[in-house]
Amino acid sequence: MLLSDYLIKKQEKLKKLKISEYKIKSEMIIENELSVSKKQIYFSKIFLSDYQLSALDENFDKLELDFPVQHIIEKTFFYECEFFTPSKVFIPRAETEILVDKVHDYIEKKKNKLKIVDLCTGSGCIVLSLAKKNPEHDFIGLDSSIDAINVSKINSEKLKVVNVNFKKENAFEYDFKNVDIITCNPPYLAINEIETLENSVKNHDPLDALTDHYDGLLFYKFLVNNFEKIVNKGGTIFFEIPSSDVTNKIFDILSENNKVKYEIFKDFEGNNRVIRIY
Repeated sequence: MLLSDYLIKKQEKLKKLKISEYKIKSEMIIENELSVSKKQIYFSKIFLSDYQLSALDENFDKLELDFPVQHIIEKTFFYECEFFTPSKVFIPRAETEILVDKVHDYIEKKKNKLKIVDLCTGSGCIVLSLAKKNPEHDFIGLDSSIDAINVSKINSEKLKVVNVNFKKENAFEYDFKNVDIITCNPPYLAINEIETLENSVKNHDPLDALTDHYDGLLFYKFLVNNFEKIVNKGGTIFFEIPSSDVTNKIFDILSENNKVKYEIFKDFEGNNRVIRIY
């Protein structure tokens, strides 16, 4: 079968199933499975072998069930690097790159060696991106999920980053010793918000990476109210915030605590996205 005929057939079915961004996702699957460019997909005469057809069918069957394409091809591009993102791990989002940028800018201004801890590390995308750009500092990635820790270790080896230590730990029970910077993209959805999410998210991203199983504020309360206990004097904490009703509640938490100051960074769409407390 010609690839062009195969693609038309599959995209027509995905359209009927109302799979979002089905054209882009189809191209990503084919590019990954056949190691071809987008230009080749549409302008080269490519005949599919039985083996290739079988492999593509397996991937498209998952896409038709609204599996995230990043889980299907098991890779996500984040902050100039390719991360291994199989099922059972939270898929890095582009907006989180703002957090990496702001932390890196802060680290660059420091002359002393720093200890940076990343909470809810997931695939390791935040801490590995920072560690790769700042090899002279020490980094730790924490997550309560052993699946996430195993994936983050694979990504560390894949990216040849050696200055990160990954640990399976509950952030609320971790012994924060001599920590200069904490980074965190926490599970910030309230448990009752999960049902409102797209199927590709609520059915396939790990639930623990989406919600704290309560009101979506547990990590923010912990970081703000324990600030002086978990970072060194002169230290700082960076965390991502959502563009939702939870945001106002986060600002309420900050306003109620007169021991911390904070600054806000916006994303490219003008939404409040990252907060640094100090």
